[in-house]
Amino acid sequence: MSSANSRGLSFGCQVVSYGNVEETIERAVRAETAGFDTVTVPDHLFHPTGSEEYLVDPPWEAFSVLGAIAQRTEEVTLMPGVADSVRRHPTELAHVTATLDRMTDGRAGLGIGAGEAFNFAPISDIDWDDPYTRFRECVAVIDGLWNSTVDEPFSFAGDYFDLDEAHMGLKPAQEPRPPLWIGGYGESMRGLTGAVADGWFPWIYSPDEYAADLRKVLDVAADRGRDPDAIDRAVMIPTTVSEDGDEARAAGIERNRVNLALRPPLLADMGYEDIAESTPIMWQMAFDEEQERQLSAAAERIPDEAVDDICVAGDPERAIERIEAFRDAGVDNLVLIPVGDYEETMRHYENEIIPYFGER
Repeated sequence: MSSANSRGLSFGCQVVSYGNVEETIERAVRAETAGFDTVTVPDHLFHPTGSEEYLVDPPWEAFSVLGAIAQRTEEVTLMPGVADSVRRHPTELAHVTATLDRMTDGRAGLGIGAGEAFNFAPISDIDWDDPYTRFRECVAVIDGLWNSTVDEPFSFAGDYFDLDEAHMGLKPAQEPRPPLWIGGYGESMRGLTGAVADGWFPWIYSPDEYAADLRKVLDVAADRGRDPDAIDRAVMIPTTVSEDGDEARAAGIERNRVNLALRPPLLADMGYEDIAESTPIMWQMAFDEEQERQLSAAAERIPDEAVDDICVAGDPERAIERIEAFRDAGVDNLVLIPVGDYEETMRHYENEIIPYFGER
C-alpha cells in the first residue's frame, strides 16, 4: 500500500451492495474516479434467512466480483474486506489472490480474519472450536505457498491444515507478496498482526480506542525485529457526507448504532461496560431470534455521541475534522463504508475531502 512508510493518508472504499452485483461493480468504478486508492468488498456466504432487519439482501461471491471490478479499473488496489480462514482452504486463498494480483499487474491484497458464525452456521462439518489457531495456521500456509519453489516446496503439519511438499507455481506479481491485512480486534489477533502481517484492518473504531489498540500491533512488531513503520494501519469506518451536516450525522447514527452494539469490547473501552455486557459479539453472531433481541435492546441504549464517534459523518468540513482525528490516532489507510446517498458522498470526497488531504 502506498502510505505505510510515508505515514501519509490513503483512502479506501468498502463497496457494499448486497443482492446487486452490477451496482457493486459500478460503485467500485465510481470510487476509483473519485480518487480512492483502494476498493474492498465484503466476503459473506450465508445471510440469516429469518431476519427481517439484519443482512436481508443476499451476498455475492467476493473474489468473482473483485475479478469483474479488476476489468473495469486501472489503478485501485483490490481486496476482500475481509475473507476468512474457515470457508476456503488456505491453498485456495493463496491461489485466488495470486491470480487476482497477476490479472491486475500487482493491484491485489488479501484482507483476512478468523470468520463470523453467520457465514457458515448452516455448515455442520466445519471445525471452528479454536478460531485463532485455525486462522494462524491459515496465514502461515498462504505465506508458505507464495514463497514455495520447485527446489524448496512448502510442507506444513498443523491442527487444521497439512501440506506435503506443495509448490504453487503461479506466483503473485508483487514481491515479496501482496499486502496481507489482518482484520481482528482481540489481543491475540493484534499480536499476530504485528508478528507476521503487512497491515491491521479492523472494522469500526473510535479514534482514541484505535490508537490504544494499535500499540499492541506495533510493540509486537518491534519485539519480533520488524519495522513497525512498515505496517499499514487501516480501519473500516462508516461515512455519510452531505451539505446538510446535521442530516448526515443523524443518518450515520441511525445506520450504525447496531454496528457499535456488535463490538462489546469497544463499547466497554469507550466507557459503556453495562451495555457491553448485554450484547452479543459480532464473530459469534448467527442472528437467531434471541441474539437479535439482545442486539436490538443493547443498540437502543447506546448514546448518539458514541455512535457518532465511530463514523465520519456530517458536512465536508466536519468529515475532514473526523478524518483528521483518525489520522492523528495512527490510521494511514482509511477505508470508508458509504451509507445513505452514495453519489453525494462520493462527490464530496472527490471534490473536497480527498483533495484537502492530498495537499498536505
